[in-house]
Amino acid sequence: MLNNRVRRFFQSSDRLVSKLGLRATDVVVDFGCGPGFYTIPIAKVVARTIAVDVSPRMLEKAASNAKKNYVTVETLATDGKSIKLGDGTVDLILLTHVFHEVADRSKVLGEFLRIAKRSGRLAIVERTRGGAFAWTGGPPIMDQAEVIREVERAGFTLAQVVSHGNDSIVIGRKP
Repeated sequence: MLNNRVRRFFQSSDRLVSKLGLRATDVVVDFGCGPGFYTIPIAKVVARTIAVDVSPRMLEKAASNAKKNYVTVETLATDGKSIKLGDGTVDLILLTHVFHEVADRSKVLGEFLRIAKRSGRLAIVERTRGGAFAWTGGPPIMDQAEVIREVERAGFTLAQVVSHGNDSIVIGRKP
């Protein structure tokens, strides 16, 4: 389900990645990367991509998919409460349909703030509207205002909210 033709048809990973304003010199963490659906297109654009997931099996799939696509991806197993990356080392942390699953959001967001460079960004993609295919499952609908409140409470400044189909991309910036 996480990396198949149907998903690629309805959720273009390239279209989402194009909305992130990535630069060739960026270091990006794809948090909750799964099999690398977004990790691979990100790795084609930036200097360093770190695939992060709680599941070692998903990280193996992401690494395998990266190899098949001739891109380099680092993998890191963590639930986000303790991320083994240095302070101020990441340009962008991306969560795509993962934030609603994070149990200890304040702790995880604190780690994101720690690893983000000055002016580094946090991009949280969540379904915030229903749609024709809402019945097929997938992520639950989240309140966009709730996501914004949690991002700001963690110390990020709201930079922008970008519409992406039934999703919103909430982008916070480290002050």
